[in-house]
Amino acid sequence: MKKIFCILSLCLLFAASCEKGPDSETPVKSESSSLVVVAETIADHNVVIVKPSEAKSGAPVVVVLTDDLELKTRAAEQLDINFKAAEHCLIGGYTLCVVEVAAGEDLSFLTSLKEGFPYASKFYLLSYCNGHAYTAAMQMPSEFAAFGCVSGTIEVEAYKANNFTQPVSFVHVHATENSVYSWTGVEGKSASVPLSVGAIVAINECTHYTTGELLPRQGKGLVSYTKYLGGKNGHEVVLYSVDGKSNGWCDAEFEVYNQIWNFFKNH
Repeated sequence: MKKIFCILSLCLLFAASCEKGPDSETPVKSESSSLVVVAETIADHNVVIVKPSEAKSGAPVVVVLTDDLELKTRAAEQLDINFKAAEHCLIGGYTLCVVEVAAGEDLSFLTSLKEGFPYASKFYLLSYCNGHAYTAAMQMPSEFAAFGCVSGTIEVEAYKANNFTQPVSFVHVHATENSVYSWTGVEGKSASVPLSVGAIVAINECTHYTTGELLPRQGKGLVSYTKYLGGKNGHEVVLYSVDGKSNGWCDAEFEVYNQIWNFFKNH
């Protein structure tokens, strides 16, 4: 397995806050952000858990699937756990669980991973730079209240199988000039963004859509969105299109975390 994190710089900012448990590293707490960070092994996978120090019973869990994990500091008194979304744990009052996964991996372990959070009221699944969220929406649509994908698309073989069985709420964020997961698809690897999103729209049987634009940040590309509505049982699909070459979170262009978390909160 890959080395999950580097703790050298954390000594300046964080102090241990909890006892060490089995198969886990000593948690660290940022006094400035009131977040507790724990590195563990759950269901044989490396995970990093971020939660408010005053976590409430019943708080939802957002599970993020990525191919690499990092625990580092972006700047003085600012925590970055693979991406800066950790700070939104305080706002949303939820637990963030970032999981290291490999390309094409069997996702059945997600059921066991959920058992590690018995207090959770709901679970949401988000994939970062891969198409795992689409695969999970096929294989376990009832396991998560909503799904999301950032800078990834459905894999070609999964798209051909098209094993979607029931409607799911889904949000997708993608840059138009993404060089890894091309908007138009990569031959033999990934389907296009429109086809990926369209597969969810089809199983949801959405009947209409609306479009709009977000106010762009200075010097950044346009961010537009399409919302597919009228799906079964209120399930909807939202696509955020970002003009630019970002292969990552697109957070330089707009408040991507707020948009995703708000989408999850409504489902």
